[in-house]
Amino acid sequence: MINERNFIENKKHTIKKLEIAKKENEVDVGIVPILDIINSYDEYYTSSSCYGRIVLLELPELGDKKNAKWLGKWHRQIQLDELLKAFKNAEKGMLWLLAQSPIIHVFSKDFESADKLVKTAVSCGFKHSGFKTTDKNIIVEIVSTERLDSPVGKDKVLFYNKDHVGFLVGIANDIFQKSNSKLIRLRDKLDK
Repeated sequence: MINERNFIENKKHTIKKLEIAKKENEVDVGIVPILDIINSYDEYYTSSSCYGRIVLLELPELGDKKNAKWLGKWHRQIQLDELLKAFKNAEKGMLWLLAQSPIIHVFSKDFESADKLVKTAVSCGFKHSGFKTTDKNIIVEIVSTERLDSPVGKDKVLFYNKDHVGFLVGIANDIFQKSNSKLIRLRDKLDK
């Protein structure tokens, strides 16, 4: 069972950290209005979030996220030339192009509130949303289905020609645009 007093104290502390992070430009600007709306409700407070992103990642070995090198990270649509420029910083390892949908983690006061938020998110297209529980917390994860995880090279060598890489960039941009549309629907629905 969630302790209401602890929930309120944790919310105050977390919101204070969020305000500092916003002032230091450590929060994805596009997601701030949604975080502010969610945090305005007594039943919720947000923790980690991401607006969605396109990433060029270099992995020394498959699955070695700890030693991964971020060659490029964009919280917006990109141009092929930007990706190719970031690719020039590659050294050794597998190169992956990723397009990741937005993700928002929300602490909920009770199961009823968590269920309501999940249903709202799903109705806006965030079909992989759900919640998890621990002894002390109920955590809602708002997340969508769109994503791209494509190996594009290894050890400074692209696997594909420029046209194919451009095709992948187009898919990544489409994913980002779809995600942005869902965020707008979610913001509007939460605001009501």
